[in-house]
Amino acid sequence: MAAASPLPPHLRSDREVHVVISILSGQRKAQEYYDDTLKPFLDGHQIRYSTHTTKSSKTITELTTSLFLPNAVKGVKQTIILLSGDGGVVDVVNTLTSTLNRSSDDIRMPSVFMKPAVVLIPTGTANALAWSSKVAGDPLDAMLTGTPRPLPTFQARLSPGARLVVDEGQGRELLAASDDAETVTYGAVVFSWGLHASLVGLSDTTEYRKHGLQRFRMAAEQLLKDDHKYRGKVKWRKAGGEWTDVRGLEHSYVLASLVSNLEETFRISPATKPVDGTLHLVHIGSEPASEIMRILGLAYQAGQHVTDPKVSYEDIEGLRIEFYEDDEQWRLVCVDGKIIAPAKDGWVEVTKIPGSGVDGRRVVELVC
Repeated sequence: MAAASPLPPHLRSDREVHVVISILSGQRKAQEYYDDTLKPFLDGHQIRYSTHTTKSSKTITELTTSLFLPNAVKGVKQTIILLSGDGGVVDVVNTLTSTLNRSSDDIRMPSVFMKPAVVLIPTGTANALAWSSKVAGDPLDAMLTGTPRPLPTFQARLSPGARLVVDEGQGRELLAASDDAETVTYGAVVFSWGLHASLVGLSDTTEYRKHGLQRFRMAAEQLLKDDHKYRGKVKWRKAGGEWTDVRGLEHSYVLASLVSNLEETFRISPATKPVDGTLHLVHIGSEPASEIMRILGLAYQAGQHVTDPKVSYEDIEGLRIEFYEDDEQWRLVCVDGKIIAPAKDGWVEVTKIPGSGVDGRRVVELVC
């Protein structure tokens, strides 16, 4: 587009524009994209902006706490251009939601809260949110022609003792204030337990990341050799409804998604439209490895796996899992790419956050 074209409201001079470069995302291409493509684009359109480069996995969380949140509650209009994978968006969403909920028992918005507009320039491995919201194909065009839309989120509540898995699986950090307190965390993309969570956890290393998307297939092949069946009680409910038990105590794949695609062509929830706020459950029970691979292969064919009789596919409001696994590696859950280890004999409950009403909270808008 020519520089003379009028800029959309989220890039105009009455806003603070912040560019965040997540240098370790995916195959570490964010800095190169900024230098070669984004910076010339912004300068050519005479957009004023500040640049922030990540120093660690906590940088985006710290920036949100020290800058984006204070701006939002002062009513400052701001646009955050994120060069990152899904994790960068989730750090912003989780930090804003957690801090706002902690600061007061009243979980409604402060009287002034100007939602930041997020422009996502995908530099992660799978970029589920970017593909699902149709911005990944041409992120600069999406930035110029897109409209900010409230980003749906879910809450995951875990029994006391849950730990965040860090340092490529080697470290553990307590998520709650103490070992006796429940953990509450938030996501905007996907929650999973079973094969999906295990392969995300296994492949989240520098060595695996070098292989790009192939890292997930490599990890899946490794896990399917174990042919482990994940033991636990799984139940789900629709809005205002009772809990429905999923039959059996052995499961292969349990996933609740706010997005349609987990990768460009891996369509996990074909009924989901961009940022429509629906949460869909995809469940595969106890099946041999070859059968799981066959079923998941259908997801690459425009989401045909959901028509397979061995797959449960439901539009849900909530999901609850009680874990019957002694070995921590089989209890691991995934919240938007972050891996959490629930305590032994623990549980997790995932709830869709409504878009409006007393319990409604959409803390950012995604330009799409």
